[in-house]
Amino acid sequence: MREITGLDIKDFLLIFQQVGFFDPFSDEERRALAGGYTHVVAYDVGEYLIQEGSSEERSFFLLLSGGASVVKQGASIPLASMVPGDFFGEVSFLTTRSRTSNVIVHPPDADLDATPTIPNLFGLGLTSALQSATATVLRFDHALMTSLDPLLRIKIKDQIIQHLTERVDRMHEQVVRVTGHDPMLSVDPELEDQLREGHNPLAERERTKDRLIEQLAAFLDELNQSLVGC
Repeated sequence: MREITGLDIKDFLLIFQQVGFFDPFSDEERRALAGGYTHVVAYDVGEYLIQEGSSEERSFFLLLSGGASVVKQGASIPLASMVPGDFFGEVSFLTTRSRTSNVIVHPPDADLDATPTIPNLFGLGLTSALQSATATVLRFDHALMTSLDPLLRIKIKDQIIQHLTERVDRMHEQVVRVTGHDPMLSVDPELEDQLREGHNPLAERERTKDRLIEQLAAFLDELNQSLVGC
């Protein structure tokens, strides 16, 4: 693992333009995300981006190039494969939960002529890193959240909730296909009412988002456990 140095805010803004996660954010909001808590890091084959059970590093990752596998201890098959544009680690980034699975850089696809990469990243000071490393990621440290205003934090959490919901849907389909079981997500009715009320104070809105993230994360843990030993 090695951090790519020499990048400035303009480089980060150009990266943000290429990643769908940042589409809803304004230029001003993107600038707020491009400060000292954001890094580009390179990894080689077999290195861990995330280690199951770890609670020390609460970072959030976006894969810029290469590929990685999500592997849970005790499971005989990978839970998922990551491609450029995917993000992960968001639950521990926002909560105190330990990492629930490993994310490991896997070897390049032998059938591809070049490492998969988000378009238009070459020429940003990343060219040598993208060519010499198996995978590169954009990493956000947890301390970033304390530097942002509540509206921007809520916006980030809304993006993460959307992603978690999509991940729950994919994982649910996999569990049904592999195990034949059909577990259901049960959302607290009070929480559903709060989500429908758009006039709540900012602090209450943010707490509601946090509760929903916790419930989605708990259900993902349940789905993941269903696949262990399969």
